[in-house]
Amino acid sequence: MQDSVLLALAGVSFAALEPRQVMHQARNQPSFISSRDLSEAESEPCKFISQAYEEAEPEPGKPVVLAIPPSVGIACLKSVPLDKKRDLELLDYLEPLIGFQSTLEILADPPKEYLFPGVDVLGGFDTIRSKLENNKYKTQYEVMTDLRSIFAAANDGHFDYPPALLNAFYYVRRGIEFESVSANGIRLPYIFHVIDTNRGNQGLLDYTPSAVKSIDGTPITKWLEEDASFATSNSQDPDAQYNGLFASIPRGAVGSSSSTLFTQFEIPDTYTIEFHNGSKLEIVNQLVIPATVDLSGIESGEDFHYYIEITPTNTTTEEPSANERRSTQETDDDLPGYPKPLVKQSSNAVSAYLLNGKDYEDTAVLSILSFLPIGIDISNPPADFSMTKFILEGQAVILQLIKAAKATGRDKLIIDMSANGGGSVVLAHSIYRLLFPEGEFTGWDRYRANPALEAAAEVDYDNLVKSLITRSEYYPIAPGNKYLETGKEFYGPYTVKGQNVTAAFQTDKTVPWDESIPAYINGFDPERKPLVAEAPWKPENIIIVTDGICASACGILTGLLTRNHGIRTLALGGRPLNQAMQAMGGVKGTLLNFNADITSAITNVRDSAKTDKETVAILSDASSSFPSSQNPPLLPLPAGGVGKVNSLNGYTEDNLEGYPVHFRYEAANCRLFYTQRMLASPIESWRRARGVAWNNEPCVSGSTTNSDGTIDLLMSLPNLYCRDGLRSRSVKHTMTSAISKQAQARDNHKLSFCPTSQSKKQKFKTFMRQWFLVNWRDLLAMAVVGAVAFGIYHSPVIITRTFPVTFDATSGDIVYPQWAYPDRGWILPSWLSGLISISIPIITYIAAQSRIKSAWDASNAIIGTNWSVILASLFQVTLKQLVGGFRPYFLDVCMPDISLAKTHNKTGLNGVGYYQIMYTTEICTQPDQSRIQNAITSFPSGHTTAAFAGFGFLFLWLNAKLKVWADHKPAFWKLFLTFLPLLGAVLIAGSLTIDAAHNWYDILGGGFIGTIMAFASYRSTYASVWDWRFNHLPLQETEAFRYGFDGDLDYAAQTLSMAAGWGGKKVRLPESTSAPAISAGSTLRSGAEEIENLDANTRRKRRGPVGDEAV
Repeated sequence: MQDSVLLALAGVSFAALEPRQVMHQARNQPSFISSRDLSEAESEPCKFISQAYEEAEPEPGKPVVLAIPPSVGIACLKSVPLDKKRDLELLDYLEPLIGFQSTLEILADPPKEYLFPGVDVLGGFDTIRSKLENNKYKTQYEVMTDLRSIFAAANDGHFDYPPALLNAFYYVRRGIEFESVSANGIRLPYIFHVIDTNRGNQGLLDYTPSAVKSIDGTPITKWLEEDASFATSNSQDPDAQYNGLFASIPRGAVGSSSSTLFTQFEIPDTYTIEFHNGSKLEIVNQLVIPATVDLSGIESGEDFHYYIEITPTNTTTEEPSANERRSTQETDDDLPGYPKPLVKQSSNAVSAYLLNGKDYEDTAVLSILSFLPIGIDISNPPADFSMTKFILEGQAVILQLIKAAKATGRDKLIIDMSANGGGSVVLAHSIYRLLFPEGEFTGWDRYRANPALEAAAEVDYDNLVKSLITRSEYYPIAPGNKYLETGKEFYGPYTVKGQNVTAAFQTDKTVPWDESIPAYINGFDPERKPLVAEAPWKPENIIIVTDGICASACGILTGLLTRNHGIRTLALGGRPLNQAMQAMGGVKGTLLNFNADITSAITNVRDSAKTDKETVAILSDASSSFPSSQNPPLLPLPAGGVGKVNSLNGYTEDNLEGYPVHFRYEAANCRLFYTQRMLASPIESWRRARGVAWNNEPCVSGSTTNSDGTIDLLMSLPNLYCRDGLRSRSVKHTMTSAISKQAQARDNHKLSFCPTSQSKKQKFKTFMRQWFLVNWRDLLAMAVVGAVAFGIYHSPVIITRTFPVTFDATSGDIVYPQWAYPDRGWILPSWLSGLISISIPIITYIAAQSRIKSAWDASNAIIGTNWSVILASLFQVTLKQLVGGFRPYFLDVCMPDISLAKTHNKTGLNGVGYYQIMYTTEICTQPDQSRIQNAITSFPSGHTTAAFAGFGFLFLWLNAKLKVWADHKPAFWKLFLTFLPLLGAVLIAGSLTIDAAHNWYDILGGGFIGTIMAFASYRSTYASVWDWRFNHLPLQETEAFRYGFDGDLDYAAQTLSMAAGWGGKKVRLPESTSAPAISAGSTLRSGAEEIENLDANTRRKRRGPVGDEAV
């Protein structure tokens, strides 16, 4: 079965035909600026490009970036004349191959849970044919764009055809690179320029970065979603497509860059990026010529058509140079961005780690970046490469991890398959059986029934089995462990969900996958010598982490683990929505076949068939459905990249008569957005995974079935599917209306969301539960401190206080009238004053949520205010006990009788001191002792303390939210509104002098305590007190704030007003010779050279983080 392993893998390696992977080298390639005048391009744009290409003198094996605007490239392509005859022949050539695409009928009318509109591929071909026959096309470019759009709209990573016309060059958008960053992993993320995030990760920021607001006036999220839909070989999930827009450490490790860098579809010559702080960055787009293309000697659009589309003369297919073609012994020792592994494959595809640090000593990590060797082209591997050795080495990594985990007590496992686009099904099956030696294979496959397959099955089924179905000597196995021994049994056809398909089948797992050793999947060795006899980890102690891009073999392994054993999944990133996300967002078809694979297999069956009349008649009737063995009338590009199809649909054992898994929505158990730390290191992602899996840490709101945002220890079995979802936003492809039956109804169809649809009441309960889980310790501590303060306040005063009592014998006046004011009662009772000091700020915070829309901001403000008042109260009542003092109306309450001094003198302090005028409260005739205690605890003022603690916090909060003291002159109403709380506090304090309840120094002391506590509490709950860049951002308990970067995560959303353009005068980009400082409203024009200079600036030495910055 060695051949079957290789053939099953061959197509996967050609996923590299995508622009973002083929052109990875071009990311940092310098731009060549031609000496020719751009006006020359108006007459012959193709000639202009060709001359610039020749002038650049490209190095063999390297792409060339030309400083030529995309409009010239588009003009060149549009100058290529229509070749109607060959276009029609190309449709005839492709249609028999397209017939092997397993999803056609279901894709045209997908189930409700599928997240994209239907695409009628065959109808699209008919439309293009009709337009050609009726002379509706004017140029070759229109035809190829429509053809390419059909494949792009299918959103299937196994389904593609690369027209040479659209692959001769790409449009490069250097500077259109972003990261999606959340402040804490559960709050909605914002988009930042990659230069800012890189510098933030390296601690090099010496300016305040701003989130991206829009591109060419289109809101950034909408622009990104629309751009994601144009990628070829795309994911079938909109969140996975969205993640594909961004670079990441895992994606960089497999050699892939962000898909925003390159595109084949029309783009403008420039983009204007606008940031939330008002600054702008203009990006100049250019052309990039792949290393496989030679554009020299082209004089016209006719030449372009001849050399690029008809003859392979201008494409290079020579053997890679020694520098490009690596030996399996020359792969990198380290994975960029990853920690040092416990053990890894030499090709870096599979690696193992043991997490360190407190709370992580029980956790192991298995990273599977790919089921293919990284950095090696399987279609043209080095001489010393062996797929069998690759698979066996992958198994060895798992075995070493199991051994090390057992020795160190690591009973928890994180399986990270971020950026995994698939590969060897044998390796996926092998890993599954090492993790669960008794695990069953419950996935089943079906081909789409088509005339060519039917004829082949009828005339020579055994040969078809060897050539295509199992690629071995063994028949496929049907459910019930029955071999499908005849073509009729296999082909049927059988109708499932409106599509004619073959019988469901599996390959025989009891036979060796490499007979030369022989090598078996664990547990199927006939000698019963398993590599692993018992599952090394319990299902509830395993979690799978993906970025949604998980496809093909990755989906096969994940599906087996989740559907059979209830293993939980965590999806990272995706669109900024409080919704669930799929962990398996890539293609879930189970076999990719090159068009050449299918042609070879069917041709082999046809040519080796018998020559009797019946066989000849069958083959004759199906001849138009057989793929042509001749070269295509119009060549694909690169040469040999003849397109691909997904040959097999996958089904689950419990739903063999239902939709294929590719069309079934399978929500991850939990979702987290990327934080800056997660982007900087996969270790942080693993730690967050452990937190949600085993520490009850919350997930993104709405992404779990639990009302508190946590996940259960196991998924419910066996039905792990849900039927509804959130459809992708409308995107306008350059295609005919027949291609998409729902093209006008695509705009954000909200269905009942999977896994749960929560009412507002349920969402409120979910939030309150999450809030309580995060804050219960604070609530308990606040209750304890409040209770202590209450107890101290109502405790008897333990310090004996003396006061003077004497009369002038002549006038009868009291010598100390400052304590002889009448007790007139208080204007504001204590309870009302405290209620006002807390409730008005809280009402303000809640009302502001109509603008801020951040429950966690309101939570921090409310908690911070309570912290301030409670702490201030504790200090205030403690000082009342220890220091106290007499209120101005003390004597009026006390009603002293000096004659009682002789009989009431337990303290011995009555009639003492100078002239024996000092007495204690023992001579008071007031029968209500609580009134006496209140009258001798004047310092500090409780009213004033609470007022300045509560209103002082509100004052600081308003300053932060309104940006009063920022980098601009504020509107006067902002200044007035900010000072209103202080006016309220002063009025409360002032009322205490009107009713003679306090001395001036009581009020001053209370105001001082309240103010100190307001400042302390605000800084404890917000990122800064006075720094306007950060003081509006609430701090998180579970993640440290990264000063200099995260400060802009909620630059606009966490504030109440952005009037007067606050922040607009800040320079977003660092100063350099090529990128001068800019002011608000000005524009920085940046082409390739400017972007390169910006990249160079990231390497300049910056000051190290100090104080709070050193997080």
